[in-house]
Amino acid sequence: MASRIRYFDIAKGIAMICVVLGHSVLMVVPMSGAARLVYIFCFSFHMPLFFILSGYFMHADRPFAWRKESRELLLTYALTAAAVVVLHAVLALALHHDTAHVTGTWLLAALYGSGANTGNELIAMSRSIGAIWFLLALFWAHLLVHIAYRLPATPLWIIGFFALGYLSSRYAWLPFSVQAGLTASLFVYLGCLGKRFDVIGLFRRWPVLWLPSLAVWGLAIWKYSSFGLATNVYGQTPLLSIVGSVCGSLCIIGASQLVDRWIPYLNTALAFIGRYTLAIFCAHLLENDVLPWVTIMSKIQPIIGYQAEPFLIFAVKSVLIAVMALVLYRIPAINAVYFPSLRRKQAVVKG
Repeated sequence: MASRIRYFDIAKGIAMICVVLGHSVLMVVPMSGAARLVYIFCFSFHMPLFFILSGYFMHADRPFAWRKESRELLLTYALTAAAVVVLHAVLALALHHDTAHVTGTWLLAALYGSGANTGNELIAMSRSIGAIWFLLALFWAHLLVHIAYRLPATPLWIIGFFALGYLSSRYAWLPFSVQAGLTASLFVYLGCLGKRFDVIGLFRRWPVLWLPSLAVWGLAIWKYSSFGLATNVYGQTPLLSIVGSVCGSLCIIGASQLVDRWIPYLNTALAFIGRYTLAIFCAHLLENDVLPWVTIMSKIQPIIGYQAEPFLIFAVKSVLIAVMALVLYRIPAINAVYFPSLRRKQAVVKG
């Protein structure tokens, strides 16, 4: 088994923290100036980084691994979405709400597979499944990159996939995050190119390249208007948003190399988070979808104020996610889905 490169895990750990932090900030209205800066920073790179790193480690030249991709992405999505539906049904029953309506609403959201409501869905939607749209989109992106890799003029196909996803989503938002997968294929493919042409090594040999990358990322943050891969929103300057997110991802990887080398304990903690992002991602989705955060926030905002509220919510979410991830780790059979390394260890033992 190939050894892991720790600074890549650190980069994923930073991105995972930014996912939870960004969602915590989004929950609070009004948004303070400091919270908005945090929000823009997080959303300027976190999801592109996941797609880019996924592309970096995929083998587009090999046949598409249907079984592995379906198990690690589609099965994980199905189990997590089913848990959301069941937990909402149980809560509705306990609180004497309309259980059939609540269950049906969340079941529809799970089946549609959208990260957020766009208003362009093919059917009326009152809920969206949330963060695990990423699993569906990553499945499509991996499949599309594998297809494009076997066709002439591969970059043109990738650009075509992106354009199809981006333009079609202006008119209708399809189920299963297909269009998000179409646009995400660009970031996955860029990750493949980064590995093929050893971009990390190039930056190591020419450190001056970090300066323009940081400048472009800073410009994208300064000019930020909106950026959400879940619904193909790229703001008023889509090209700057895309290039800025790629430069931001590179800068986070560079920062992760520094953390890995110079900051003990923090490097271990971030690498641990990065190694288990799948379980953490799904645990975050469960607490984010199921817990009555609106009610909770209405109780704490008068006490601590809206400026501090998003950061308190982030702290609470972090504890809950850690506990839920530990529970997932302790459930036989289920743990092998959310912690793929366990399945590989079990396979080695059996072998």
